[in-house]
Amino acid sequence: MKAPSKCPMCGEVLKWKQVDSAKKGFSVGKAAVGGLLLGPVGLLGGALGKKKVYYCCGKCGFEHEYNG
Repeated sequence: MKAPSKCPMCGEVLKWKQVDSAKKGFSVGKAAVGGLLLGPVGLLGGALGKKKVYYCCGKCGFEHEYNG
């Protein structure tokens, strides 16, 4: 799920900010596509992980992780 343009709890737009991003985890989808296209070597593509972005509201303090 992509991050909304405003805080889902209080509706704040200006203080709703991205505070961090990271790559983590194993992506089954990437591994499956890589396996189909490149064989066993392509399965390693799943190890590249998924990008996650973290948002925080400066007004109400709500924090959440979204797909990047």
